[in-house]
Amino acid sequence: MSLPVALPDSSILRTTLRVAIVTCVVVAVAVVAMTSEWGVWWRLITFTYQANLLAAGYYLWTLVSPRADARVGLRGAVVLYVVIAGAVWNLFLTGHSMGYTPANLLLHVVVPVLALTDWLLVGRGAARVSWWQPVAWLAYPAGYLVLALLVLNEFGRRAPYYFLDPATVGTATVAINVVGLACCVLVTGYALLAAHRTATRVGVEMP
Repeated sequence: MSLPVALPDSSILRTTLRVAIVTCVVVAVAVVAMTSEWGVWWRLITFTYQANLLAAGYYLWTLVSPRADARVGLRGAVVLYVVIAGAVWNLFLTGHSMGYTPANLLLHVVVPVLALTDWLLVGRGAARVSWWQPVAWLAYPAGYLVLALLVLNEFGRRAPYYFLDPATVGTATVAINVVGLACCVLVTGYALLAAHRTATRVGVEMP
């Protein structure tokens, strides 16, 4: 029985997308390290940088070990985090940062688009996303929230996002924002799960 014609193309697409994601993250971090007066280390407290470095590490792992694609729960989490980071920055934070610098464009636009494209087009049907996994994906944002609100304040650093800073918007507003963000993360997670299952059902997956 002959192999489907789409297989070679899917392999090329998979490799191209993932090399591009890793490259974008590395380039963005390098640009910031070389051009920013404050360097890159302090930016590691931000959700965006953590999520993008996690994505780069995960996709590099899949390039070295294709069996990593079976960890579809981890893959979905990675996609969710970079998509949420990109969406929040583009909607609420461009005016609170340096705008669409090359690094910001790579981390907040290019990487989320590439990761979402990979999720929708590559490796569909290789493993099933369980219904409970979007709930589990909340664990890392919840842990980050603890870091932003408690740990950083203890060290005299404000939360890196104004909408999580009680000193800026007030405790009640922070509480409302946290609930809203949690709902957005959960809804987006289930949207990714639905996209995964729909693509599998209609047979558009690329192994």
